[in-house]
Amino acid sequence: MIATSGVDLGTLAAINATSTIPIVFVTGADPVAGLVASLARRGGNVTGFTLLVAELNPKRLELLADVVPRPSRCS
Repeated sequence: MIATSGVDLGTLAAINATSTIPIVFVTGADPVAGLVASLARRGGNVTGFTLLVAELNPKRLELLADVVPRPSRCS
């Protein structure tokens, strides 16, 4: 396993170096902009964790709606 963090150049170098060794990254940038195919389907031997906050809010709301499909007010 190759672990990278911070600057995405290290992750890109690892991606270019191997297609068989698992690569795990932690990034504050958007990983879809060059590291993975999409947030839902990463593709290849690369996976990781992103610190995106605002960009993931719509997905968080979608997941919340799936868990609590008919929210009601408590009195």
